[in-house]
Amino acid sequence: MGKALLLENEYYKWLKKDLIFSDINDEYVSISSPFMDTNFDNINLYAKFINSDNIEVSDFGYTIFNLEEAGINLDKRSKVAWRIYNTALKDFGVTRLGDNLLIRTSVDHFPLAKNRLLQAIMRINDIAYLSKGNIKEAFNDIVESFLIKQNVLYTPNVEIANQNGVSSHFDFSIPSRSGTERLIKTSARPNDPNYAKVFNYDVKATSPSRNATFIYVVNNFTHKTTLKQNVIGTALNGLAPEIAKVSGFNEIREDNTLLLNA
Repeated sequence: MGKALLLENEYYKWLKKDLIFSDINDEYVSISSPFMDTNFDNINLYAKFINSDNIEVSDFGYTIFNLEEAGINLDKRSKVAWRIYNTALKDFGVTRLGDNLLIRTSVDHFPLAKNRLLQAIMRINDIAYLSKGNIKEAFNDIVESFLIKQNVLYTPNVEIANQNGVSSHFDFSIPSRSGTERLIKTSARPNDPNYAKVFNYDVKATSPSRNATFIYVVNNFTHKTTLKQNVIGTALNGLAPEIAKVSGFNEIREDNTLLLNA
């Protein structure tokens, strides 16, 4: 078995193992994911068939409810929270209807919609984490400002479709003269295993068809902390060192060759 096929098989096994589908009633199917929300419960999505060809995937309003329970209101008075929230909706193609976050799509594109909604929810949940540290700027904005100051050419918000119908989202793509691009995923939470898992799965899904070095950049800048080895291990599990790397943003600020050399 080739390495590419091995990685694909591992990815498929994860998709089957860690997603639990349950019929709620004649209308809705509950989808339990392996990722945690702000209350450390599994993030659940709910799928409703609009007709035989189209489906609506929703969070049933739990994301916004959990933020409000934590005392966080999503309005323009809170500039950082409002920016993170709106950027997540835009980047992942999510609609808000009442308090529900949802995507309507064809049944064929359900895996893509599910993945987009999950990643949007995780990004919006960052608001609760950032508010605890009284952070005035989103981590993605900090990384982007650094790239601009360093005159690094980049493309933000890159989405790569895979053969299994699930897309992978990367926050930045940096080209190189060698032809090996750098695909960067950031995490505002330096030791959150959720994001480490997403990085690992996205690399496994994308690397067979993409000539790239994948870099997981975590926030040890605004939150001074040491990166936990188990989280690094989760991010790099089953990945060759030349394919995937993990770095704290402080280390990149001191030496940006990881982003500039492929």
